[in-house]
Amino acid sequence: MSINEGDKPPVHGSISKKRYRRKSEVWKHLDVSPDGERVICNYYLCVQFKQNAKGTEGIRNYLVDNLHTTSTPLKPLGKLHSLKENNIGDAAKGKVESANVKKFSKYSDGQQKVVDPIETTNAAERQQGESSAFIFAEEERRLQDKDVDVASLKEYGRIVSMTFSSEIEAFKFFNDYAKRKGFSVRKSIIVKDKENKTITFRRFYCSRHGFREKKHLEKTNRRRRHKMLTRCGCPVKFCVKLDTKTGMWWVQDFIDRHNHDLAASDATPFLRSHCFINEAQKLEISTKRASGIRNCQIRDYDARCSGGYQNRGYQEKNLYNFSVADEQSRKLEHDADSVLKYFHERKNADPDFFFKYDTKDGCLNRLFWADGQSVVDYAYFGDVVIFDSTYQLNRYNMIVVPFIGCNHHRSTVIFACGIVSGENDETYRWLLEAFLEATFQKRPESVITDGDLAMGKAIKSLLKGTTHRLCSWHMERNAKKYIHDETVRAKFHELVYVCSVEEFEEKWKDFEKEVSGGSPSRQWLQMIYELKESWAAAFLNKKKMLLGMTSSQRSESLNADLHNYINGRMSLCMAVQQFERCLTHKRTKEAEFDCIAFQKEPVLQTLFPDLEESAARSYTPNVFHNVRDELEKVVGLVVDEILNSSMASKYMVSRKEKAKSQYIVCCSSIQDDVDKISCTCAKLECEKIPCRHIFAVLIHMKATCIPRCCICDRWTKHVKSAFPSDREGGTFNVSDHCQRFHELNKAVIPYHYEVAKSTENYLKLMESIEQQKRQYEHVHDKKLAENSVVKQDVKEDVKSLPRIGNPKPVVTKGAPKKNKKRYERIKSATESKRKNKCGRCGQRGHNRQTCQLLTQVSILVC
Repeated sequence: MSINEGDKPPVHGSISKKRYRRKSEVWKHLDVSPDGERVICNYYLCVQFKQNAKGTEGIRNYLVDNLHTTSTPLKPLGKLHSLKENNIGDAAKGKVESANVKKFSKYSDGQQKVVDPIETTNAAERQQGESSAFIFAEEERRLQDKDVDVASLKEYGRIVSMTFSSEIEAFKFFNDYAKRKGFSVRKSIIVKDKENKTITFRRFYCSRHGFREKKHLEKTNRRRRHKMLTRCGCPVKFCVKLDTKTGMWWVQDFIDRHNHDLAASDATPFLRSHCFINEAQKLEISTKRASGIRNCQIRDYDARCSGGYQNRGYQEKNLYNFSVADEQSRKLEHDADSVLKYFHERKNADPDFFFKYDTKDGCLNRLFWADGQSVVDYAYFGDVVIFDSTYQLNRYNMIVVPFIGCNHHRSTVIFACGIVSGENDETYRWLLEAFLEATFQKRPESVITDGDLAMGKAIKSLLKGTTHRLCSWHMERNAKKYIHDETVRAKFHELVYVCSVEEFEEKWKDFEKEVSGGSPSRQWLQMIYELKESWAAAFLNKKKMLLGMTSSQRSESLNADLHNYINGRMSLCMAVQQFERCLTHKRTKEAEFDCIAFQKEPVLQTLFPDLEESAARSYTPNVFHNVRDELEKVVGLVVDEILNSSMASKYMVSRKEKAKSQYIVCCSSIQDDVDKISCTCAKLECEKIPCRHIFAVLIHMKATCIPRCCICDRWTKHVKSAFPSDREGGTFNVSDHCQRFHELNKAVIPYHYEVAKSTENYLKLMESIEQQKRQYEHVHDKKLAENSVVKQDVKEDVKSLPRIGNPKPVVTKGAPKKNKKRYERIKSATESKRKNKCGRCGQRGHNRQTCQLLTQVSILVC
């Protein structure tokens, strides 16, 4: 669109116009007197402008000189003789009659023509009855319209006389105006300067302007039905133009008459230009979604805080669209490079952060990482490690393998994590090598897995001397697959938890004879017998430190927690960040337990308060409960001294009612202080807490505190006191803008809470905020307008190009498909005999739908 060079911007806030636009409603009214009174003269003003060609300021000066009056404001001057009717003074009347006023006549087709009044004096006299020739029919109808009142005319005049600092400010104003009136706005054409490419003209329309193109309506091979028509050719528009000299935008054209019904106040929030999520809300929503808050909860929370859905600014569809778009934006094309970039940033912030990756055919194949706090945790609690694979935690279906353990509160601690594309022995060897490299080659004393053969091979080759225990739950689950007799399965359960090696060998022979089935069952029996030292308690209880754990339940629990944070649609970078969020949650719980351990003390309730108090001072609360259970079981034990010397002593501990069950406690002392103590039950070696037999001997020796040799540092309160713990990691590392935003919110919320208690203080603060808001928006929008220059295409730097391709989707082994008959829950004897009871006849074995009584009744009715 081209703009005439003769168009002039308004001066000193006067109303704007567009040359030769006769039907423009800009000229509806104008300030014409110094005391602020206004006179309406239809297109008389426009005619004067055309004749004088002096611009709007010339019109103002002309009217001030010729129509200076103190008459009632807002008097219509549609007719020349209306001056008398409006009680305007004689002096003003004579001046107006003597003015060189051009009058209008009409063509037969309704068009208007400009005619000199001197040349048409006789014609005008002959047509005195047609005095309406001096009036524009459209303007006269508008003035006589009952819907048009003085307030609307004043508002119109205020709008057309406005100026704006930027095109953005003009749009905000017009959109707010549209919201009050009940219609929506859309942006239209722009004109840019050819030299600096800045916008100099902008037009806004009512959203119902124009019509849908015919090609969309006449399309025959449609798969979807037509959307409802929203455009009806509404003429409303709002045009603003830039004054290059002053840098201000002025209203060049404004039409406010719609050809459709306006929306009600309660329906306006659903219109398109009033239904959007602003930048601050986007930041809030992203933060809430990253914290695990669901969209429906965010929607209801924002509506409640803003006083209703109409004040919220967006609707449910906008929220879900933004959530999907935000999630899609994180699924980057260069996902693998984004993960490595994120790890490099973590490495710069945390020098102890370790990560390692491997590629295959140019694509990311394996990934392993551990932050500095995880390495420190492994140094304290890395005696037992559990690792297992889990699935459906990223869009590539890569397997996630977390390395976990048990901390001093007996809660789960995460040492490291790996994401791999395969589940073979080579992959697990690579993971274990990376894990040992990150932990400075410190090998755990015991490892618990689910029985995967590839894991077993990797552990056997790399972790020599480490006890490998198979998960007891998985063993019984596999037994259910190969052994179908419940009685035989119960015997296998005894084999898992039997304590004597001789007893295990005897029962195994009987168990092997009772197992029936084909070659798969026999092969499975042969395989698990060869691995008996990895799952049978008879072989594992001999001073194998497992901290009382017999299964990989902690790993399964962590996998369930991870699925609350991560899903199978997430990108790799997002999945890593969400994993660290789960890690932060675990560490926060550890901080909470530390607070309880140091700030609270347990109630003493045993018969041995000295030893109990000593345990309470040393152990964390969760471990103390286990120690106190052992102390309570001392009652009923008998201690017999069988060897006593100055250096070592042996005691035989047994229960009165079970004299055959005897345990030998060996104790060595140095200067009446116990230096070393052990028991044949091996609880101190396996679980790192003193057993009931040791407590019985200590009571026999009249000890008042637990010896230092009985207290393992990993269970004490002060085990991590040497170094401060990093609880957050990289979870809360956000941009400076985001951090400042949250800090401002945190600072003003308590202040706003106190101010809101008083209506007077509330109004003062709101006025101050609105004033500061206007000042900021004025400066901010102006900066945006100055920066709205078309950017030239810049070639990407070679260094910014992706170096590693995204992982290829993999097909995992996963869990075996569940056979309903083989994997159904084991039922009790009473449960297996129970049958459904019919609600009609009361008999068992069928239900109401299959009841024969119902069939007999239906036959009789027929």
